[in-house]
Amino acid sequence: MADDFDYGSPATDRQTFAAIAIVGTVLALLFIVLDIGDLVSKSAQSLNDPHAPTVPVVSFRLLALAMGVWAVVKMFRVGAGNMVVLLHEERKLKLIHPIGIEKFVTFSSWTLLSNILYFSSVLLAAFYRMNEAPIPSLLEHFQIIMFAVACGTSFLTATVVRHIILPDFIDSQRDSQYMFQYHEQVMHNFAAIFMAIEVLLVVPTMRPEFALYCVGMGLIYVCFAYIYAYNGGGFYVYSFIDPRLRYAPFTMLALALAIAVFYLGIVLVTLVVEWNIFIGGVLMTAWVSLIVQFWSNDPNAQSSS
Repeated sequence: MADDFDYGSPATDRQTFAAIAIVGTVLALLFIVLDIGDLVSKSAQSLNDPHAPTVPVVSFRLLALAMGVWAVVKMFRVGAGNMVVLLHEERKLKLIHPIGIEKFVTFSSWTLLSNILYFSSVLLAAFYRMNEAPIPSLLEHFQIIMFAVACGTSFLTATVVRHIILPDFIDSQRDSQYMFQYHEQVMHNFAAIFMAIEVLLVVPTMRPEFALYCVGMGLIYVCFAYIYAYNGGGFYVYSFIDPRLRYAPFTMLALALAIAVFYLGIVLVTLVVEWNIFIGGVLMTAWVSLIVQFWSNDPNAQSSS
Protein backbone atom coordinates (compact mmCIF):
# COMPACT_ATOMS: atom_id res chain seq x y z
CA MET A 1 0.00 0.00 0.00
CA ALA A 2 1.06 3.62 -0.46
CA ASP A 3 1.17 4.12 3.29
CA ASP A 4 3.96 1.56 3.51
CA PHE A 5 6.33 3.85 1.61
CA ASP A 6 7.88 7.07 2.84
CA TYR A 7 7.11 9.48 0.00
CA GLY A 8 8.59 12.96 -0.02
CA SER A 9 7.12 16.23 -1.27
CA PRO A 10 5.59 16.47 -4.76
CA ALA A 11 8.91 17.86 -5.98
CA THR A 12 11.01 14.93 -4.76
CA ASP A 13 11.10 13.25 -8.16
CA ARG A 14 12.41 16.47 -9.75
CA GLN A 15 15.06 16.64 -7.05
CA THR A 16 16.07 13.07 -7.90
CA PHE A 17 16.31 13.91 -11.61
CA ALA A 18 18.37 17.02 -10.78
CA ALA A 19 20.71 14.91 -8.66
CA ILE A 20 21.21 12.54 -11.60
CA ALA A 21 22.02 15.47 -13.87
CA ILE A 22 24.53 16.88 -11.38
CA VAL A 23 26.27 13.55 -10.78
CA GLY A 24 26.33 12.89 -14.54
CA THR A 25 27.95 16.28 -15.17
CA VAL A 26 30.56 15.73 -12.46
CA LEU A 27 31.24 12.29 -13.91
CA ALA A 28 31.80 13.73 -17.39
CA LEU A 29 34.19 16.35 -16.00
CA LEU A 30 36.15 13.68 -14.12
CA PHE A 31 36.55 11.66 -17.32
CA ILE A 32 38.00 14.73 -19.00
CA VAL A 33 40.27 15.79 -16.11
CA LEU A 34 41.62 12.30 -15.39
CA ASP A 35 42.07 11.53 -19.10
CA ILE A 36 41.05 7.93 -18.51
CA GLY A 37 41.45 7.11 -22.19
CA ASP A 38 45.23 7.13 -21.76
CA LEU A 39 44.99 4.53 -18.98
CA VAL A 40 42.97 2.09 -21.04
CA SER A 41 45.63 0.69 -23.37
CA LYS A 42 47.87 -0.87 -20.71
CA SER A 43 44.94 -2.35 -18.83
CA ALA A 44 43.40 -3.75 -22.00
CA GLN A 45 46.73 -5.32 -22.90
CA SER A 46 46.69 -7.20 -19.60
CA LEU A 47 43.26 -8.62 -20.46
CA ASN A 48 44.50 -9.77 -23.85
CA ASP A 49 47.82 -11.16 -22.59
CA PRO A 50 46.78 -13.23 -19.53
CA HIS A 51 49.17 -14.82 -17.04
CA ALA A 52 47.68 -18.28 -17.57
CA PRO A 53 48.24 -20.17 -20.86
CA THR A 54 46.09 -18.98 -23.74
CA VAL A 55 44.22 -22.24 -24.41
CA PRO A 56 42.67 -22.68 -20.92
CA VAL A 57 41.86 -18.96 -20.74
CA VAL A 58 40.08 -18.93 -24.09
CA SER A 59 38.32 -22.20 -23.23
CA PHE A 60 37.07 -20.77 -19.95
CA ARG A 61 35.90 -17.57 -21.65
CA LEU A 62 34.00 -19.59 -24.25
CA LEU A 63 32.33 -21.59 -21.46
CA ALA A 64 31.36 -18.44 -19.57
CA LEU A 65 29.97 -16.84 -22.72
CA ALA A 66 28.05 -19.99 -23.69
CA MET A 67 26.46 -20.31 -20.24
CA GLY A 68 25.49 -16.64 -20.31
CA VAL A 69 23.94 -16.84 -23.77
CA TRP A 70 22.06 -20.02 -22.82
CA ALA A 71 20.73 -18.25 -19.73
CA VAL A 72 19.26 -15.55 -22.00
CA VAL A 73 17.71 -18.26 -24.18
CA LYS A 74 16.22 -19.89 -21.08
CA MET A 75 14.74 -16.57 -19.98
CA PHE A 76 12.69 -16.57 -23.17
CA ARG A 77 11.88 -20.27 -23.16
CA VAL A 78 11.06 -20.90 -19.50
CA GLY A 79 7.75 -19.07 -19.65
CA ALA A 80 6.29 -16.40 -17.39
CA GLY A 81 8.37 -15.27 -14.44
CA ASN A 82 7.49 -13.91 -11.01
CA MET A 83 8.14 -10.31 -10.08
CA VAL A 84 6.75 -8.17 -7.25
CA VAL A 85 6.77 -4.61 -8.56
CA LEU A 86 5.71 -1.18 -7.36
CA LEU A 87 3.05 0.32 -9.62
CA HIS A 88 3.89 3.91 -10.54
CA GLU A 89 0.39 5.41 -10.53
CA GLU A 90 -1.24 3.32 -7.79
CA ARG A 91 1.86 3.26 -5.54
CA LYS A 92 1.04 -0.32 -4.61
CA LEU A 93 2.96 -3.57 -4.80
CA LYS A 94 1.74 -6.14 -7.28
CA LEU A 95 2.85 -9.60 -8.37
CA ILE A 96 3.27 -9.75 -12.15
CA HIS A 97 4.42 -12.50 -14.49
CA PRO A 98 6.72 -11.03 -17.16
CA ILE A 99 7.58 -12.94 -20.31
CA GLY A 100 10.36 -12.61 -22.87
CA ILE A 101 11.96 -9.19 -23.16
CA GLU A 102 9.94 -7.92 -20.18
CA LYS A 103 12.30 -9.86 -17.90
CA PHE A 104 15.22 -7.64 -18.85
CA VAL A 105 14.10 -4.70 -16.74
CA THR A 106 15.82 -6.13 -13.65
CA PHE A 107 19.30 -5.18 -12.48
CA SER A 108 20.16 -8.90 -12.38
CA SER A 109 19.46 -9.24 -16.09
CA TRP A 110 21.74 -6.27 -16.77
CA THR A 111 24.39 -8.10 -14.74
CA LEU A 112 24.00 -11.10 -17.03
CA LEU A 113 24.23 -8.94 -20.14
CA SER A 114 27.35 -7.22 -18.77
CA ASN A 115 29.02 -10.62 -18.37
CA ILE A 116 28.05 -11.64 -21.89
CA LEU A 117 29.35 -8.40 -23.38
CA TYR A 118 32.63 -8.65 -21.48
CA PHE A 119 33.41 -12.22 -22.50
CA SER A 120 32.32 -11.47 -26.07
CA SER A 121 34.74 -8.54 -26.21
CA VAL A 122 37.78 -10.46 -24.93
CA LEU A 123 37.05 -13.36 -27.27
CA LEU A 124 36.77 -10.95 -30.19
CA ALA A 125 40.11 -9.43 -29.16
CA ALA A 126 41.61 -12.94 -29.07
CA PHE A 127 40.39 -13.43 -32.64
CA TYR A 128 42.29 -10.30 -33.69
CA ARG A 129 45.44 -11.57 -31.95
CA MET A 130 45.20 -15.01 -33.55
CA ASN A 131 45.11 -13.30 -36.94
CA GLU A 132 48.04 -11.06 -35.94
CA ALA A 133 45.89 -7.98 -36.41
CA PRO A 134 45.96 -4.94 -34.13
CA ILE A 135 43.09 -4.74 -31.65
CA PRO A 136 40.98 -1.62 -32.34
CA SER A 137 41.28 0.99 -29.61
CA LEU A 138 37.48 1.19 -29.42
CA LEU A 139 37.35 -2.53 -28.62
CA GLU A 140 40.05 -2.11 -25.96
CA HIS A 141 38.07 0.68 -24.35
CA PHE A 142 34.91 -1.43 -24.46
CA GLN A 143 36.74 -4.33 -22.78
CA ILE A 144 37.78 -2.15 -19.86
CA ILE A 145 34.31 -0.67 -19.42
CA MET A 146 32.67 -4.08 -19.44
CA PHE A 147 35.25 -5.64 -17.12
CA ALA A 148 34.69 -2.93 -14.50
CA VAL A 149 30.91 -3.04 -14.90
CA ALA A 150 30.72 -6.85 -14.94
CA CYS A 151 32.83 -7.11 -11.78
CA GLY A 152 30.88 -4.44 -9.89
CA THR A 153 27.41 -5.59 -10.90
CA SER A 154 27.98 -9.34 -10.52
CA PHE A 155 29.44 -9.11 -7.01
CA LEU A 156 26.81 -6.57 -5.94
CA THR A 157 23.98 -8.71 -7.36
CA ALA A 158 25.21 -11.89 -5.69
CA THR A 159 25.57 -10.12 -2.34
CA VAL A 160 22.12 -8.52 -2.43
CA VAL A 161 20.38 -11.71 -3.53
CA ARG A 162 21.98 -13.88 -0.87
CA HIS A 163 21.89 -11.51 2.09
CA ILE A 164 18.77 -9.41 1.40
CA ILE A 165 16.38 -10.86 -1.17
CA LEU A 166 16.43 -14.56 -0.22
CA PRO A 167 16.14 -13.94 3.57
CA ASP A 168 13.26 -11.54 2.86
CA PHE A 169 11.48 -14.25 0.88
CA ILE A 170 11.70 -16.61 3.84
CA ASP A 171 10.64 -13.97 6.38
CA SER A 172 7.60 -13.04 4.30
CA GLN A 173 6.81 -16.72 3.59
CA ARG A 174 7.05 -16.17 -0.17
CA ASP A 175 8.06 -18.98 -2.49
CA SER A 176 11.71 -18.57 -3.49
CA GLN A 177 12.10 -21.70 -5.61
CA TYR A 178 11.99 -19.85 -8.94
CA MET A 179 15.14 -18.01 -7.79
CA PHE A 180 17.08 -21.25 -8.27
CA GLN A 181 16.29 -21.89 -11.91
CA TYR A 182 19.23 -22.08 -14.33
CA HIS A 183 19.08 -18.52 -15.65
CA GLU A 184 18.63 -17.15 -12.13
CA GLN A 185 21.68 -19.10 -10.99
CA VAL A 186 23.78 -17.68 -13.80
CA MET A 187 22.70 -14.10 -13.05
CA HIS A 188 23.00 -14.34 -9.27
CA ASN A 189 25.87 -16.77 -8.76
CA PHE A 190 27.85 -17.79 -11.82
CA ALA A 191 28.31 -14.21 -13.03
CA ALA A 192 30.39 -13.45 -9.91
CA ILE A 193 32.18 -16.80 -10.08
CA PHE A 194 33.10 -16.21 -13.72
CA MET A 195 34.60 -12.80 -12.96
CA ALA A 196 36.50 -14.20 -9.97
CA ILE A 197 38.03 -16.97 -12.10
CA GLU A 198 38.83 -14.41 -14.80
CA VAL A 199 40.80 -12.36 -12.29
CA LEU A 200 42.76 -15.41 -11.11
CA LEU A 201 43.56 -16.56 -14.65
CA VAL A 202 44.36 -13.19 -16.15
CA VAL A 203 45.61 -11.07 -13.21
CA PRO A 204 44.54 -7.90 -15.02
CA THR A 205 46.10 -4.50 -14.47
CA MET A 206 43.10 -2.45 -13.41
CA ARG A 207 43.00 1.17 -12.33
CA PRO A 208 40.74 2.51 -9.55
CA GLU A 209 39.73 5.33 -11.89
CA PHE A 210 37.73 2.80 -13.90
CA ALA A 211 35.22 2.76 -11.03
CA LEU A 212 33.77 5.84 -12.72
CA TYR A 213 32.44 3.54 -15.42
CA CYS A 214 30.54 1.67 -12.70
CA VAL A 215 29.00 4.89 -11.41
CA GLY A 216 28.01 5.72 -14.98
CA MET A 217 26.38 2.33 -15.41
CA GLY A 218 24.41 2.85 -12.21
CA LEU A 219 23.13 6.19 -13.49
CA ILE A 220 22.15 4.63 -16.80
CA TYR A 221 20.19 1.90 -15.06
CA VAL A 222 18.22 4.24 -12.79
CA CYS A 223 17.45 6.50 -15.76
CA PHE A 224 16.17 3.45 -17.63
CA ALA A 225 14.09 2.42 -14.60
CA TYR A 226 12.53 5.88 -14.35
CA ILE A 227 11.75 6.12 -18.06
CA TYR A 228 10.25 2.63 -17.99
CA ALA A 229 8.03 3.49 -15.02
CA TYR A 230 6.87 6.86 -16.35
CA ASN A 231 6.51 6.06 -20.05
CA GLY A 232 6.79 2.30 -20.44
CA GLY A 233 5.75 -0.56 -18.19
CA GLY A 234 4.31 1.67 -15.48
CA PHE A 235 6.13 0.04 -12.59
CA TYR A 236 9.41 -0.13 -10.68
CA VAL A 237 11.08 -3.52 -10.39
CA TYR A 238 12.45 -2.43 -7.00
CA SER A 239 10.23 -0.36 -4.74
CA PHE A 240 13.16 1.57 -3.26
CA ILE A 241 14.05 3.01 -6.66
CA ASP A 242 10.90 5.14 -6.97
CA PRO A 243 12.22 8.74 -7.45
CA ARG A 244 9.32 10.15 -5.43
CA LEU A 245 10.44 8.51 -2.18
CA ARG A 246 11.80 10.85 0.46
CA TYR A 247 15.41 9.70 0.21
CA ALA A 248 15.34 8.77 -3.49
CA PRO A 249 18.22 11.08 -4.54
CA PHE A 250 20.50 9.42 -2.00
CA THR A 251 19.25 5.92 -2.87
CA MET A 252 20.02 6.56 -6.54
CA LEU A 253 23.55 7.71 -5.71
CA ALA A 254 24.07 4.79 -3.29
CA LEU A 255 23.25 2.26 -6.02
CA ALA A 256 25.73 3.81 -8.43
CA LEU A 257 28.43 4.01 -5.76
CA ALA A 258 27.79 0.43 -4.62
CA ILE A 259 28.72 -0.88 -8.07
CA ALA A 260 31.93 1.15 -7.93
CA VAL A 261 32.76 -0.06 -4.41
CA PHE A 262 32.51 -3.70 -5.42
CA TYR A 263 34.71 -3.04 -8.44
CA LEU A 264 37.30 -1.39 -6.20
CA GLY A 265 37.17 -4.48 -4.01
CA ILE A 266 38.08 -6.56 -7.06
CA VAL A 267 40.96 -4.18 -7.79
CA LEU A 268 42.33 -4.70 -4.27
CA VAL A 269 42.05 -8.48 -4.52
CA THR A 270 43.76 -8.34 -7.92
CA LEU A 271 46.72 -6.57 -6.33
CA VAL A 272 46.95 -9.37 -3.76
CA VAL A 273 46.74 -11.97 -6.55
CA GLU A 274 49.53 -10.20 -8.40
CA TRP A 275 51.66 -10.27 -5.23
CA ASN A 276 50.85 -13.86 -4.26
CA ILE A 277 48.53 -16.03 -6.35
CA PHE A 278 47.88 -18.47 -3.48
CA ILE A 279 46.88 -15.85 -0.91
CA GLY A 280 44.91 -13.94 -3.52
CA GLY A 281 43.15 -17.12 -4.61
CA VAL A 282 42.17 -17.96 -1.02
CA LEU A 283 40.91 -14.41 -0.49
CA MET A 284 38.87 -14.45 -3.70
CA THR A 285 37.45 -17.90 -2.94
CA ALA A 286 36.43 -16.81 0.55
CA TRP A 287 34.73 -13.68 -0.80
CA VAL A 288 32.79 -15.58 -3.45
CA SER A 289 31.72 -18.29 -0.99
CA LEU A 290 30.17 -15.60 1.21
CA ILE A 291 27.96 -14.16 -1.53
CA VAL A 292 26.76 -17.08 -3.68
CA GLN A 293 23.95 -19.48 -2.80
CA PHE A 294 22.87 -22.40 -4.96
CA TRP A 295 20.10 -23.79 -2.78
CA SER A 296 17.15 -22.55 -0.78
CA ASN A 297 17.26 -22.06 2.99
CA ASP A 298 13.48 -22.24 3.09
CA PRO A 299 12.66 -25.17 5.45
CA ASN A 300 9.46 -25.81 3.45
CA ALA A 301 11.27 -26.11 0.13
CA GLN A 302 11.31 -29.56 -1.43
CA SER A 303 13.94 -28.83 -4.04
CA SER A 304 16.49 -26.18 -4.89
CA SER A 305 16.54 -26.90 -8.61
